[in-house]
Amino acid sequence: MRASILFSSVATFLTLLGCKTTTPGAASQTGGITSSGGQDQSGGGGGSGGSAGSGGTTGSGGSTGKGGASANGGSSASGGTTLTGGIISSGGQQGGGGATAGGGATASGGTTASGGTTGSGGQTGILSTAPSYQGTCDVLASGCAEAYGMARAMTASYTGPLFQLAKSDKTTLDVGQTSDHKADMTTWSAFCGGTQSNCLVAKIYAQIHKGSNDLLPAVWTTPWQPDCYNKPTKGDPYNCAANFTIETETGLPILTILSGPTLRAQEYALANDNFATGINGGSKAIGIMYNGKPVANQVYCCGVIGLTHKYNATDTTGTDFMLALAYGWKDSGGCCIATNCGKNNTYCVGAEEEENNDLYDYGTSPLDNAMVVTQFDPTANAVITYLNGTQVMSHSPPKAKVINAGTAIHLGGGGDLSQPAPVLMREALFTNNVMSASEVTAMKANIVASYSSLKFP
Repeated sequence: MRASILFSSVATFLTLLGCKTTTPGAASQTGGITSSGGQDQSGGGGGSGGSAGSGGTTGSGGSTGKGGASANGGSSASGGTTLTGGIISSGGQQGGGGATAGGGATASGGTTASGGTTGSGGQTGILSTAPSYQGTCDVLASGCAEAYGMARAMTASYTGPLFQLAKSDKTTLDVGQTSDHKADMTTWSAFCGGTQSNCLVAKIYAQIHKGSNDLLPAVWTTPWQPDCYNKPTKGDPYNCAANFTIETETGLPILTILSGPTLRAQEYALANDNFATGINGGSKAIGIMYNGKPVANQVYCCGVIGLTHKYNATDTTGTDFMLALAYGWKDSGGCCIATNCGKNNTYCVGAEEEENNDLYDYGTSPLDNAMVVTQFDPTANAVITYLNGTQVMSHSPPKAKVINAGTAIHLGGGGDLSQPAPVLMREALFTNNVMSASEVTAMKANIVASYSSLKFP
């Protein structure tokens, strides 16, 4: 009687769990269903001896039970209590391999309902996930204060457009991202009539402080020539925007500003040359990273991108902190604030600090590609520069005895947006801290992985 009650209780419990039970004494326990978790629960199938073990009066049926060593348990009906093994087999459900390991649960005659406990096949059904995207900002412990990317997103959290194209009829097109966070190159051709030069870069979107730090063509009159403001229509951004350019090696956009007789663009800055949001100024820590190409044999002024005073403010030493990627020098008859390398045929990297330069000459031939990091460390009162992951310079104190940078962002021009600097830029970022050597190494690795067709020697 006690065994019958026990069996009834277990059967009821299994029914509540969704497991199918059969009445004691049934001819065969066909409940040994093949577990979709991976194995045929033959042990459960062999529990046919249970037909004699319903009342626990005779254990002979159990002696032939394939699921257990002996059916002695049947005489005391304790074998029924071991059916909880079927419940434990819900691990199969967690793994998603099979719905339930029901075979074990219905092997009422078997002392060892191993069919249920071997539902571990479901556990091995756990799917692996692909590694998530990382932009250059994502490898920095403190992230970026601001970032711009013509070719890709600088952080996985930014999902908006990278830049905006414009045509002469003033229509515009935002160029967004693909699923792998690179520039979507499927839309520009139809918009530009299949020709890159039919379109201009009308805006470069800020990826950290969205909207407030977007870069636009500088359309105001500047104190030095060339000046795009008055040609052909005064104040027209179309006059001052760079031609849309796709880099052959990568198939991705690269911002192209070339000075000289073929000048098509001037510089980029915030609307009305406003100060930026969320970026250190003054004498605090400043970090700048630039990923692009040196421009061969072209002398210019001043930095390619940096933090500066506004265009109409007085030139004061130290109020600019711009990353320089330069060539050569100008003689005494040239620009008084030119970025000068050591010789007239030398390439250099470093910082331009408004009429002062902390620079490192790296040779007489331009590098194929350059990842330049230039930063000001106020604790050490030092300007530190890395070229393609290697520290090449640390000057303390800086040439500008006091760094007191403004927070106007100028791309492709000096502190007063007066002289266009030649720019071939894929991406750039600012930090409010000094990046460590290991972070610079991590940024280079991220860039090399993202631009696998390029060499960063």
